Amino acid sequence: MGRRRRAPLWFLLLVTVAGAVALRQLNAALEPPLARSPVADQVQVAFLGFLILVGELIWKGLEVAGRVTLTALAWSVKALWIFASSTYNGLTAIGVVLRDGLKASWEFLRTTYDTVLKPAWTTFWRWFDKFRRWLDDTFGPVLKFLRDLRDTLLDFWKTYVRPWLDLIDVTRRALRVLGSLGLQWARELDRQLADLEARIERPFRLLLAKVNEVINLVNRVVTLDGLFQRLALVRSLERDMRYAWRAAVNWRVDPVTDAHTEEQQRQLNSRSLSEVIGHTTAALVDDAGPYAEWAKEMATLIGPLHP
Repeated sequence: MGRRRRAPLWFLLLVTVAGAVALRQLNAALEPPLARSPVADQVQVAFLGFLILVGELIWKGLEVAGRVTLTALAWSVKALWIFASSTYNGLTAIGVVLRDGLKASWEFLRTTYDTVLKPAWTTFWRWFDKFRRWLDDTFGPVLKFLRDLRDTLLDFWKTYVRPWLDLIDVTRRALRVLGSLGLQWARELDRQLADLEARIERPFRLLLAKVNEVINLVNRVVTLDGLFQRLALVRSLERDMRYAWRAAVNWRVDPVTDAHTEEQQRQLNSRSLSEVIGHTTAALVDDAGPYAEWAKEMATLIGPLHP
């Protein structure tokens, strides 16, 4: 066991003086004050020893409190350090796992794309182009014949049928005027002409509708009900993805134009080698010329050239 540490003299003196002052003030407050006597002096001397003992106890209490405080502070710092170390190690481990996971995922995706997706995608588009060409070669003549037939029907309608229908329409207008005047025969003739006009238009319109229906059906077969158009859109997105990515990344980058290149080349070729040597010599020897400021800065950085 170590030697017990006693209270320092200055602390005992401080406690004793404080106690003496307190007793003197207490004696002055009494009515009447206590008179001095040999017995009272002996009591004061004995009380002085009591004050010294109290000082020792106070010092010991302060030491214990300080040790407890230091122990608690050390434990808190140690616990905080352990927590910080654990947090740092945990975050570091998580970062390493995330980095390795992302790297492995990227390698897997790149390998999968290069070895599986890209060849499969290329094969699919090759098959797609062949199948579409086969459909065009097979059903293209049929579709062309149907469209030519529709154009022929429309031309026949405009050339031979439409003029007679226009004549019937003009005649019916005149008959409607006469019918409004009360002529019954005009009304009957207008009704018969309307029936004739309907009988002329009905078969032609029916035939034209059927031709359009067949054309639409062939179109749906050739385009697989619009599937080829959607795939063509996806293919265009794949083709333009590289240019879209460049536009998204380089939208703040100014392109290097021919004017910029010529200006840089002109600045590089503005002085000959002899001129550069002469300007450098003048700057280093005489502190003159266009390189004088540069020479001063270099001398400041590396010191004078001559001791």
